[in-house]
Amino acid sequence: MSLLALLATSCSTPEGVSPRERSRLSLIRDERPGHARIDGVGPIRGFARGRDNTFTHCLELVLEATGRPIGYDELMGLGGMAFRIQFRTDQWDVGNPDPLVGENCLPTLFAAVGWEYEPWVVRMQELAEVNALRRVVNESVDHLIPVLAANLIPPEDWGIIVGYRPDKTWLCRSYNGGADRIDQPAKAWPTAVVVLTKCLPRPDPVKAHADSIRRAVALFDKRSSGSYSLGQKAFDDWCQNLKTVKNEKYVHANFWTYIGLIDARAAAVRYLRTIASEFGPKEQYLNLAAERYNKEVELLLKGLSDVPPAATFPDAPPPREMRDRQINVLLQAQALEREAMDALRKAL
Repeated sequence: MSLLALLATSCSTPEGVSPRERSRLSLIRDERPGHARIDGVGPIRGFARGRDNTFTHCLELVLEATGRPIGYDELMGLGGMAFRIQFRTDQWDVGNPDPLVGENCLPTLFAAVGWEYEPWVVRMQELAEVNALRRVVNESVDHLIPVLAANLIPPEDWGIIVGYRPDKTWLCRSYNGGADRIDQPAKAWPTAVVVLTKCLPRPDPVKAHADSIRRAVALFDKRSSGSYSLGQKAFDDWCQNLKTVKNEKYVHANFWTYIGLIDARAAAVRYLRTIASEFGPKEQYLNLAAERYNKEVELLLKGLSDVPPAATFPDAPPPREMRDRQINVLLQAQALEREAMDALRKAL
């Protein structure tokens, strides 16, 4: 089936999908040809508001607008992002928390929420692919399905394409450039695009929640995925790299990886406490894991003063004593994660 046909299917109510799931979106066309804009997508909350995984919050907004509201914490838990830690070993990478890179969380996430999707990574010099992607994105807008895309307004965070214009620019909202400003022209070519192609009946949430705990344990036990280390090894490699930094270029990636870990584990706490009662007599183990993750969040927040943003050290790396204090916090966080995983294993 063509993508256009899939998009057309997704705009109706497919068999097995609840008739209560109604899109609140509408398409607004300008009198001039070549203009279209989806109206009805909620605004991005922005950074430091419990939504720092930019892909997940953008997906949350799209799902809510298309009639299948699933909250941020549940999306983080279902896809595994609430439990995953990964660290790129060959370079400092701001993408460590991104669900698409390293250990890709999207197949698990979209299967759990009941949507098919298609990822695109197209470079500007690939003209045929560029034109194909433009058609796919514009068709998605025409069929009232907003599109997820990274780097629309640099730097590299996720946003939502909600329209297009005759000059081949897209209208979007993004974490950058003012999250409360909506329907701005995109300022850069996207580094990655995710198109939602077909709405399916949502799988049983209780089963999906149980599967997410198995996924959490598997992510912690797995040692690597491509250039990224995972789980316990990610903590070890992160600490080792902090010991051997040569210049200040690492600072932003280190800061954002740390912020991403705080956000993920805070989501894990809320997610586990929400679903714990579904596990019957094993509820205690999910609450115990949530308590350990909560201690980890408190520890990481207390240690945030030793993890400076890039603007604080633009010309030289932070002193070794500061990095040593961060290493000590990360090792304590690693120990708390082991305890949380021990509890989750008992819940399976």
